[in-house]
Amino acid sequence: MNDIKPIPNYSVEIISQLRAQKKQELRESKERIQLLTQELFSPQKSKNKMENMMQHINAGIAAYDGLKTGIMIFQRIHRFFNRKKDKNR
Repeated sequence: MNDIKPIPNYSVEIISQLRAQKKQELRESKERIQLLTQELFSPQKSKNKMENMMQHINAGIAAYDGLKTGIMIFQRIHRFFNRKKDKNR
């Protein structure tokens, strides 16, 4: 019934060592995250000029497709809100 846990004895030295360990873990984690995001978002390295040109064309098509999709969504939202205003008149 009396499950009282003893309070651990921490000294200033132990606390400063633990703090230094955690700071080092955070630095290592930050470096890992930076490397992973850099690998994930860096463009692929092309082996020749044709692949390089195809990558640029694919990027342009993707940008155009994203822009076109965004415009279509905006138009639908705009029509939806305009329809509500017309019904209230």
